[in-house]
Amino acid sequence: MWLLVINKKAGKRKALPLVRHFSSLLQQTGQEFYIINEDSAKATDSVLQSHLRTGNYSKVIAFGGDGLVNLCIQHIVKTNIAFGVVPTGTGNDFSRTLGLHKKDVIDLFQIFSDNSTDTIDVGRVSSDLHSHFYVQVLSTGFDAKVNSLANKFKWPKGRLKYTLAMLLTLNRFKPIEYELNIDNEIISRKAMLLSVANGYCYGGGMKISPNAVNSDGQLDVLIVNPVSKIKLLTLFPKIFTGAHIYHPKVSTMRGKEISISAQADSYADGEFVSTLPITVSVLPKALNTWVVT
Repeated sequence: MWLLVINKKAGKRKALPLVRHFSSLLQQTGQEFYIINEDSAKATDSVLQSHLRTGNYSKVIAFGGDGLVNLCIQHIVKTNIAFGVVPTGTGNDFSRTLGLHKKDVIDLFQIFSDNSTDTIDVGRVSSDLHSHFYVQVLSTGFDAKVNSLANKFKWPKGRLKYTLAMLLTLNRFKPIEYELNIDNEIISRKAMLLSVANGYCYGGGMKISPNAVNSDGQLDVLIVNPVSKIKLLTLFPKIFTGAHIYHPKVSTMRGKEISISAQADSYADGEFVSTLPITVSVLPKALNTWVVT
């Protein structure tokens, strides 16, 4: 049985006509389904949790953006349920990583109808208060502050939203003192930006860790060491192509478990997760989904 989950506000309300089309295809092929169509993330989370606890669902399909993806995976990671997304948000980084973001609804229906799925890794963020899963990128520092500000904007959308938030954040940002433990290697340094990537992109296609692969059992750590605001401004556009990793002030490394301590907040998949300290670890092959190559 299929469970369809909608964010009807995502992408100028594109989700509703798409879910109608998708559900009509399910009806035509004689398949059972249920639609969750609530007015808030809190209500969606509660109803989704209830259905997964009591229902017999083999597939969950999210009609929305990365925020809805993040909500859904909290209940699907390390289960036998297959998870797909029909992208209707502004960022759509998870669907981009899976190769789904340019597919139309008929193509996606055919892909999701295949019972042969792939497995990908998931990142887990643990703090004193709770544990949280993510599929794309955890960030702290400059880009986390940019993310926080961008989440408050109703306009513009996509990359423009993050670019505007970046310009507004730049003027008052100062490097943060971090202490890291990457697979038992201790690193202490000031940094402008620190990210831990499972998938290669965030913020609507920005390739923060272009070499990250979400099926290799590793997380990709990226650190932007202290630079002048002018240099940071010139470095930032290179993230769209991934060329920033070749800058001498950018450090990259990999690990399976990363502890991060600092006086800062962390965001994962565009959502606030926790104030630091946190521990980030990889859960290999923890999510069943469809990857199009």
